Amino acid sequence: MTPEELGHALEGPRPLDAPAEAALAARVRADATAVTARVVELARSHDPMLAFKARSLAGRLEELVAGTLLDAPPPADAATAVWTATAATAATVALRARVAERVRGLLGDRRVLPAQPADTRVEEPVRPRRVCDEAYGLLRELLETGESRPALVMDRWAFIRLPEAERDAEIARVLAGQPFTRLLEDREA
Repeated sequence: MTPEELGHALEGPRPLDAPAEAALAARVRADATAVTARVVELARSHDPMLAFKARSLAGRLEELVAGTLLDAPPPADAATAVWTATAATAATVALRARVAERVRGLLGDRRVLPAQPADTRVEEPVRPRRVCDEAYGLLRELLETGESRPALVMDRWAFIRLPEAERDAEIARVLAGQPFTRLLEDREA
């Protein structure tokens, strides 16, 4: 799919329905990963020089090749299995570091986000959210990989309900390299 074809697919008068969106995403993904799939295939070549060159190239493709490495069938030999896992890990760690750097940069952004419509099921008033508040939640999700999804969501909810000064203090703690504070205790114990 060319960029022009993608533009035409998205410029239609109506929003895409779920099946059409899924089909478009599959087509874009297939086209976008065709080259990285070939690189991974060549990296598994029985020709040692070709495999070496392809593996070197894969390492330079970083996050572009991570998904392709993980989607490829498991390799038959142990050395290729380890290389595949190592290359996917390195690409993912590099991307995670880039994302964390970008999100950390937003921790100082105090702009207020546009108000969301109030949920009529909730009696509590909606507190204004700032870019830094959302960045705090994103960074926590990115770095606290051992936290369960419910615990993460509940702590994010509790953080947003803190007074602004307390949110600022928690953000300052994280920027200073201290661990994230558990705002709600686990109820599953």
